[in-house]
Amino acid sequence: MLAPITWLADQPLSFLTAEQTLGHAHLSLAGALLAYTLWFRDIARLSPVAVSSPGLLSPVTAVVVGWVLLGQSMTGQSLISLLTVLGGILAMQ
Repeated sequence: MLAPITWLADQPLSFLTAEQTLGHAHLSLAGALLAYTLWFRDIARLSPVAVSSPGLLSPVTAVVVGWVLLGQSMTGQSLISLLTVLGGILAMQ
């Protein structure tokens, strides 16, 4: 629904390099195809709670990866939030 507005308001996209095209292909295959394949396989084998609750780990993973690999700061509030999310996932299990 936003596509017509985007075409009118935004500039056209620049030409994608080979590296960017490979990056998009990797994200599409690894991020979507593999994830959905595993998701549907797990739905057939596990309980709904066991399948859905690890999805809540995405923000936790992003914070930890940013902290470890990118050198981003881990504040006290971030750590408390991280532990709260992990506690909630543990409680759901």
